Amino acid sequence: MERLFNPFRYIAGGKALTLGVIFILSSSLLLYSGGMIQDSYVHITNSGATYMQILLVQLVWWIVPAILYYTCGLFMSHSRIRIIDVLGTTAFAQLLYIPLIAPLRIPAIQEATNITVQAISQGLQPTLMNMTTIMLYGIWSFAFLALYYVWNYKAFSVSCNVNGTKAIVAFVVIQIVMTIAGSVF
Repeated sequence: MERLFNPFRYIAGGKALTLGVIFILSSSLLLYSGGMIQDSYVHITNSGATYMQILLVQLVWWIVPAILYYTCGLFMSHSRIRIIDVLGTTAFAQLLYIPLIAPLRIPAIQEATNITVQAISQGLQPTLMNMTTIMLYGIWSFAFLALYYVWNYKAFSVSCNVNGTKAIVAFVVIQIVMTIAGSVF
């Protein structure tokens, strides 16, 4: 269970960074193949963007919070903090985007979503089957999104050797800044 909720006790630095970059490349390929883009910190939408545009966006949504974590860690921690650990652990946390994106490529989920949106826009009641499909994907997404936030907090906490109320507040503030930045850009 510890490995599930805090893999960063077992992996960090260059190894985490290497795997994390592979995860980022994989998620950007999944997004591109599905005609989607991560248009804000934790939001995915349809897009006609090129692969390079999607990859660049994925890199920005990884690097900017990692640098903010590192900066907070420099001020908060009494330990020596290595940027490669912060970059590596936060990149590794990007693994959780893959199970968030992959189901969106499943035809049944795509069809249920399209039909439901169309029905609602026409003032009709969506079918129980379509609503059930969407609700199951919603539960799936919520679980992985929650785990994504846990992993990112653990990446920050372990890599910067910070914990407690100050670390939680700093983490929440960074999440708020990233969410607001995503809505502005």
